[in-house]
Amino acid sequence: MLVWMDLEMTGLDHTSDVIVEIATLVTDDNLQVVAEGPDIVVHQPDDVLARMDPFVVDMHTRSGLLDQIRASTIMLEQAGQETLEFI
Repeated sequence: MLVWMDLEMTGLDHTSDVIVEIATLVTDDNLQVVAEGPDIVVHQPDDVLARMDPFVVDMHTRSGLLDQIRASTIMLEQAGQETLEFI
């Protein structure tokens, strides 16, 4: 079994950018999906979003994720807990 996590972030710098979405999958040894975890959009305040690179703003705007981030009521700690409970 393998656990896969996909993180969307405000950028690529792990020291200053933050997580805005967490998705998790579990596959068997043949990479067949055996369980899909929650896909959680994490709220971030406007001051954090304002620091995003224009490329990332455009990408998250076109995908609809930026609006979902603003509308989310889930904070990072809760998203992490829900992900750990799934795993």
